[in-house]
Formats: sequence, C-alpha cells, structure tokens
Amino acid sequence: MAALTRERILQTAVRLADRDGPDAVTLRRIAGELGVHVTSLYNHVPTREAVTDGIVEMLLAEAKLPTGPVTWEDWVRQFTGAVTGIAATHPGAFHALQQRPVQGALATASFEVALAAFREAGFAPADAFAAVKTVSFLALMIGTERSMAARGDTPETQLDELPAESFPLVRSVATDVGDHEQVWAFGVETVIAGLHARLAQDG
Repeated sequence: MAALTRERILQTAVRLADRDGPDAVTLRRIAGELGVHVTSLYNHVPTREAVTDGIVEMLLAEAKLPTGPVTWEDWVRQFTGAVTGIAATHPGAFHALQQRPVQGALATASFEVALAAFREAGFAPADAFAAVKTVSFLALMIGTERSMAARGDTPETQLDELPAESFPLVRSVATDVGDHEQVWAFGVETVIAGLHARLAQDG
C-alpha cells in the first residue's frame, strides 16, 4: 500500500467531492476510500477544516493563477478564466472555495501582481484593492454557477408555469438570450469596462 501522505489524502478528498458531492468529504469517508482507520489521518489533516484548506490549496495550484507581469485587463480575464476553469474541472471540490478564505502563497502571488498592475495603470491604492476584490467575487460567483452546471444542478426557472401576459420579457429569455458562457463573458467584460470608466473618472 502506498504511504499515507497529506497529498494523497487531499487528492482523495478532491476525488470524493467531485464524484459524490462536497458533503461526502468527511474524515471517515476519506479514511474508508484509503482503506485506513480515521485516526491515521490526524497527523496530516487533523480536522475537516484542514481538509478544506488543503483542497483550496490543491485547486489553486492546478488553476495556475496569473502570477507574472500582466496588464490589469489581462489579469482580470486570466484570473476569472483560471478560477472558473477549475470549477468546470472539479465541480464538487470547487465548493471548498466558498467555505474557507482563499489564502496562501499561490493566491497572494496573483493578488500581488494584480495590485501592481492596477497601481501602475493609475488606480488609487483603495480602488486597486476594491478592484481585486470585485473580480474575486465575480470569479467565485461564475465559478459557482459553472460548477453547478457541470454537476447538472443548475436551477432553471419553470418559464412555462409563468403567465405570458404577466412575464413576456422573462419568458422570452429562453429564446432571446445566449448561453451561459456568453453571459459569464459579458460579466467579465462589463467589469473591465466599468473599471476603465472608474479610472477615467478618477484621472
């Protein structure tokens, strides 16, 4: 049997989450998957929170967040693309990013280059920080919807149950609006346009 390591435990946790959903990730279930007693995990991941933090760490490493010199516009696109991409790849494990703070060297390195890019473009320190937070919120929300779509859990409004005379525009959404990818891209580009406007206003 392969040696029990933190990495092996976390890989099992990610696999469990993606296969059976985030609620399946318990120390007991992980131990069962690995064929060990649950107490064997404690030296590596003493709590479920430690497992969740480890999942976040693994997902961010796989996502390859932008960490090199980049313009702020490209950072927005690359960061949201990386985060939402990992949501599609690991739709169950992605839930961990909603449960624990996104922190650590990998995330911080991406935020550092983002702040540098915003500052270089002329954003005030407070606005640069707010911009990074706004983009992070957007990425997490798109990622959440994308992970739900990958699991087949995307809730859809039952338009047929709504009277056409009262909700003509809502009912037209099904035929007039593009797919989810177009909507998500619209959100990213709208944030970029809004940040350009804010920069022009402050300048």
